[in-house]
Amino acid sequence: MSQLKSRVKLPSGIKKINLENVVVRKAVENDIEGIFHVAASVGKKNQDPMQGFLMDDYDSDPEGYKNKLRRALEISDYFYVAEYIEDDYRSVLGFTFGLPKDVWLSENPNWIQDCYFRPDFNEENLENFIMLDKIAVLDRFKRQGIGGMLSRKLIKDIKADGMFDIFEEVIIAPVPNLPSVLFKTKRKFKLASLRYEWHEGKVMTTLVYHRRLRRDT
Repeated sequence: MSQLKSRVKLPSGIKKINLENVVVRKAVENDIEGIFHVAASVGKKNQDPMQGFLMDDYDSDPEGYKNKLRRALEISDYFYVAEYIEDDYRSVLGFTFGLPKDVWLSENPNWIQDCYFRPDFNEENLENFIMLDKIAVLDRFKRQGIGGMLSRKLIKDIKADGMFDIFEEVIIAPVPNLPSVLFKTKRKFKLASLRYEWHEGKVMTTLVYHRRLRRDT
């Protein structure tokens, strides 16, 4: 694989991905350009509620956001890319990363206090968890199973490390990320809490979803 040429962009003629050519693996520093390309395809200034998106406008500060991605790679032991491999080249199609409780709270120290948990939420689920911080697939290859491959790999690895509670967040205001809500529901996540945060001068309303993973699968 190391001898294959890294290609940030796939030829425009490719519309359908053969999942047999997709490999999910741990991300490395050399993947940053490809990861940024994916993030910028879904993180834009204008956000469509009917299309999944990341809340930041990545093209507004490419180097700044690449540095943030490098920082995430440094602090996360669970950072993965979905890589398309064919003939003599390879290309990143998607990525995801999660942060265990200690790392997540070191980056977001007031997160638990800021959450308005459901009355029936079991707070024991907060004892040892991972926050799936981001998951993104190149815009033109959404809904082809790549996100599921990334999610399954992360879940497999965190379970091997003894973590069975996973959280994800999704923005519902000022622009609702409807496909993200559906993606979480499809993967058996349940609403756990609501929280508000300031982001670039705007109040974001965020839903926090939780899933308790089975120990025998």
